[in-house]
Amino acid sequence: MSSLSTRIVQISAVLLAAGYIGVYATGRASAPIRSDGFSYYVYLPSWFIFGDPTLAAVAHDCCGGEFPEYTAIVRWPGTRQWVNAHPIGVAIMQAPVFLAAHGLTKWSNLSADGFTLYYQHAAGLSGLIWTVAGLWVLRGLLRRHFIEGVTAATLLVVLFGTSLFHYATYDSTYSHAYSFFLFSAFLDVTERWHRHPSRGLSILVGLAGGLIVLTRHTNVLFLLVFALYGVTGRSSLGATIERFRTHWRELAVVFVSATAVVAPQLAIYYQATGHALVSPYGALGFDFGAPRLFGVLFSVQKGVFFWSPLLLLGVVGLAMARQTVRPFLLPVAVFLVVNTYLIASWWDWQFGGSYGHRGFVDSLPIFALGIATVFEWSARQPVRRAVTALAAGVLVALSIFQMLQYWNGVIPISDTTWGQYRAAFLRFR
Repeated sequence: MSSLSTRIVQISAVLLAAGYIGVYATGRASAPIRSDGFSYYVYLPSWFIFGDPTLAAVAHDCCGGEFPEYTAIVRWPGTRQWVNAHPIGVAIMQAPVFLAAHGLTKWSNLSADGFTLYYQHAAGLSGLIWTVAGLWVLRGLLRRHFIEGVTAATLLVVLFGTSLFHYATYDSTYSHAYSFFLFSAFLDVTERWHRHPSRGLSILVGLAGGLIVLTRHTNVLFLLVFALYGVTGRSSLGATIERFRTHWRELAVVFVSATAVVAPQLAIYYQATGHALVSPYGALGFDFGAPRLFGVLFSVQKGVFFWSPLLLLGVVGLAMARQTVRPFLLPVAVFLVVNTYLIASWWDWQFGGSYGHRGFVDSLPIFALGIATVFEWSARQPVRRAVTALAAGVLVALSIFQMLQYWNGVIPISDTTWGQYRAAFLRFR
């Protein structure tokens, strides 16, 4: 008989599929390949259908020779070659379902241009599939540290009490579902590598780390988790350095694997610009002198804790993390602080139209460790357990309701004001 957490992942997969069908069957969202999702996906028809790594052929076929401004695909000054602000990681992870959709499209005699029906929903369902895979990997990580009930409850609240469900269904062609899986996988293989370094685990660490960089470049910061895992003081730092020195061959495999994964992106940049390392957003970048920290964390516009207050449990839990989870504490704390500063310094700190602040969806596996810690602590005493369960249940219900409000246009897609939020609170129409 399957475990409770296994059944939770299975039920989650069914509910995600139902949510996806509901979104598109009712017309609440347009075609899955849209907005940022177009830019992440466009490499696939360019590579496999038009045989053109420069994106020029697909631009002529889909867009009259010039990509729309919203795609963030621009002509590079000097070379006039197309440069996509969004890297190739998502496209690589979408490739298996894309190829299946391509075969089905040709068999069905539909237009094999990369954007007809089967291509659209292959891209959309790919994000859903990787989200379920992320939940499965996160389940394994949590089970190494927490009891079955705590693991199951944590998976439930992470999926339904945050914006993860939304980014696995409504906006599943964005990068966040993929990064959720990759962060879960990187945490998992990092812990396993540091316990028992091996050649196979080294390849997995390099593969996951490389794909993290390819999916969202700024998430290169997350690789600090591998470097700092287990560091809690001077003596543990020495032990970590000694582990790396002893297992330098495995460490070299990590580096080579990650470099091999990232190399195609560098080649694409070099072909288009003459430089392997570029800022593909051009003039749009960071203002490190004026970070919008309060807005990113607490504002009604896109504050991560305003729209997903349940994540505050994760912060509390990380602070009280017990011994088995403590090796993660320093690296994830460093990542969360620096990543929050980067997001707050970004020119579009609100991350455009989104349900909640999508910049933190990638980090949900980190928060899951803290949430599980709080759940475990509360489970030891009946009153604490009842209060925590009630609070979590209310916050999950609020998150689901507000997500449905967003889907139905009751909550604006961006720039929500306090007055708009109050007027829409608990109103479905």
